[in-house]
Amino acid sequence: MALTQSLNRQLAVWASNLDLRKVPPEVVHATKLRILDIVGAMLGGLDTELVQQVSAATPPSGAPDAVGLPGFDIRTNARDAALLMGTMACVIEYDDSHVSTGVHPGSPIVATALALGQHLDVSGKQLIRSVLLGNELTCRLGLVAPGAFHRVGFHPTGMVGAFGAAYTAANLYGLNTEEIQNATGISGSFASGIMASWEDGTSAKSLHAGWGAAAGIEAVRLACHGVTGPAGVFEGRFGFYRAHVQNSDWMPDHGAAVSGLGERWELLNIAPRAYPCGHYIQPFIDAALWIAQHKHYDPADISKVVCLVADYMVPLICEPAAEKARPMTTWHARYSLPFCIAECLLSRSFTKHSLSPSQLVDHAHTVLSGKVGYEVNLADADRAKWSGEVRVTLHDGSVLKHRINHMRGTPENPMTEEDLMAKFMGNAQHIIAPQIAEDFVDRVMRLENQENVRTTLSSICRPGGIADLK
Repeated sequence: MALTQSLNRQLAVWASNLDLRKVPPEVVHATKLRILDIVGAMLGGLDTELVQQVSAATPPSGAPDAVGLPGFDIRTNARDAALLMGTMACVIEYDDSHVSTGVHPGSPIVATALALGQHLDVSGKQLIRSVLLGNELTCRLGLVAPGAFHRVGFHPTGMVGAFGAAYTAANLYGLNTEEIQNATGISGSFASGIMASWEDGTSAKSLHAGWGAAAGIEAVRLACHGVTGPAGVFEGRFGFYRAHVQNSDWMPDHGAAVSGLGERWELLNIAPRAYPCGHYIQPFIDAALWIAQHKHYDPADISKVVCLVADYMVPLICEPAAEKARPMTTWHARYSLPFCIAECLLSRSFTKHSLSPSQLVDHAHTVLSGKVGYEVNLADADRAKWSGEVRVTLHDGSVLKHRINHMRGTPENPMTEEDLMAKFMGNAQHIIAPQIAEDFVDRVMRLENQENVRTTLSSICRPGGIADLK
């Protein structure tokens, strides 16, 4: 698909003509797993301080088209529901990532789809189609500039996620090609998300997915009423990519967004997270846990730890070194390679309960975190692999090491369906009654047969579905 028309127009045409019946079954199945995984991540983030704060700011609604929220007994309007659900999904960093770009598509896209799906009383097939569309185009817009947003201080999930959410919302509202083009153009003025929270661990970053979802919904509503957006929102002189990555030596690859569109599915390269922390840290956690579970050592005998990292990972999980060694908040610790590795080597596990506030000031954690360093490994520069190696040196000079060539969750080292089911049940534990959680899993895996997603979600969005285990 050549760029004879604007990229905005080409994607709008493709989006308006997407026929779920022509989509490969494995793509549909992967989309259902993405929905289940992200709902689980929402439940996993339910009890965090930020989610409770955002829920307190969310206006309740008794309107017939009000939207339910997983784990909550309140209902609200669709846009505020999308903001809250997107925040829930990413707050403990347990959602997903597109391997080549580091974009987290699932949180904004599924939040948008669940909010509007209930609001509009859509079928399961319509929900699948909207999530599939949003995930695919979010990944592809990330491919236009892989790594470029991070380098200049923008969070790509907040940036391209707003466009993906708009495609999802437009699909559910049934917009035509012209309206989709306008909604996408409007989204260019709404897309946002700076990385300043990486410096001090504040919670604003965890709003990016939810804000992207809300922005996409608002862009579509405005387009429905005739508001116009620039056709050249992507490649124009003042377009999205040039406006944010202001580097005369860099050129966005707009063709990557349409190359093989509808034939090669980028959403199959979305990797679920095996652990609740920054995705670049995941292979190092697997390596450290292998050492912790297969080697004998006393943490007090550790002299130093060296992680072999790709150069593009360094600014996000390794530097500034002093900041990473002593994170200021739980979320801050989820993007600290030293602190996550210290937790693995001390606790010999890593779960959604890891990195508690008490651990941030625990002497053993802070001492061992200060011993964790890194070396850049040029052989790991391939963004499609996400490799990692951990080397633990003991005081007697012996070295314990392990390497992960492909991060768990990637196509080369996938999490199994059973892994994802177990992850969901773990996130639902103490929030949703076990039998209701199992029934919800079954409903999602048969989503194409569900007549109304409001009914599908009702058991986990009402007081009767909430476990009385809290």
